[in-house]
This record gives sequence, structure tokens and C-alpha cells, in this order.
Amino acid sequence: MADAVKNSNENVSAGKGVAGGYMFRAPLGTAKPTDFSTALNAAFKCCGFVSEDGVSFASESDVEELRDMNGDVMDASKTSNSEKFTTVLAEMKAMTQEIMYGEKNVTDAGGMITVHINGSETDRYVYVFELLLKNGRKWRRIVHEANVTELSDLKVASGELVGREATFTSYKDAETGDYYTDFIESTETAKTSV
Repeated sequence: MADAVKNSNENVSAGKGVAGGYMFRAPLGTAKPTDFSTALNAAFKCCGFVSEDGVSFASESDVEELRDMNGDVMDASKTSNSEKFTTVLAEMKAMTQEIMYGEKNVTDAGGMITVHINGSETDRYVYVFELLLKNGRKWRRIVHEANVTELSDLKVASGELVGREATFTSYKDAETGDYYTDFIESTETAKTSV
């Protein structure tokens, strides 16, 4: 266990996805995990490889500053907040196309995927990221509700990954009020047996 009263390099880590699958999606309303180790509900399906750039989570806030007559800040309050994440879905398969273009715009039948790219709004899903920190520490991030709201350019060139960076907008969970919920294996407390 790490000592909670001083710095510990046990808590410093790079992150990576769990081998075999690290980004999963399920329809809204699917039972979500409540820890980092319980198996995911069967409704969660693997989204496939993510490019070497991984996934990037971003917070945006607007802050209104209240200043006194001298221009000094007396108070600041957040007036809006949004959460987004970006990644490149590296596999060219029906599910990744559904995520980027909407489920109703994609069919996979008779050995052919057909994608209708028409600018319609994409579907919202629950996403789960299965991640690892240093020394095999588990980290599971639940994205309670999100959909793709922006796509980068699609570049097709020899020797380069065919993929588009997808920006997902996250929405607050009606029950918890969270955009995300993280379950991270602790270095400071012992795991309790269930």
C-alpha cells in the first residue's frame, strides 16, 4: 500500500487499454457496472481498436468573474460546463460506422456494409472504458450517455490509418448527475471481500 501522507510513485502512471478490448458501448438503459472488476452486462459490445493516440477527455467551462471598482476579482462562478472526449475508432466495421453516422444509416448484410452519410444526428449510448494503470491497477470509466457530435477529415493514403477522429459529447446521468464515473483500484486502502 502507498503511504497516504507522502508522495508515492505508485500513484504515477501512464494509461493503456485492457488487452482484447477497452472501449465498449451499450444501449441507454443498460445496467451499468458499479466497480472496476465485475463483468460487463452482455449488452456492452466492443467498439474495436482505438488508434495509438488513445482517448482524450476534455472539460470546458465558462466562468463569470465579478470585479470590484478597481478591477480586482471578488468572486467567480461557473455559468456553463460541458464534457467531451475524442478518439479515432481504428476498425472499419458496422459498429464504428453506426457510432459515427447513426445506427439507422448503416446496414451490414450479404457481406457488405452500406453507410449513408447524410448529416443526421447520431445515436446516444452508454460507453465503458476498460483501462490499466502501472502495475496492472484497474481503472474503469463509465460514460453515462454520449454521442458523436463532430468528425475530423477522413484521409485515405497509403501507409496511414483510415479513420476519423470522433468527438463525443457527454451528457449527465439523470440518476447520479455525473458525466463520467471512475472506478480506480486504490493503492491506499485494501480491497474488501464481498
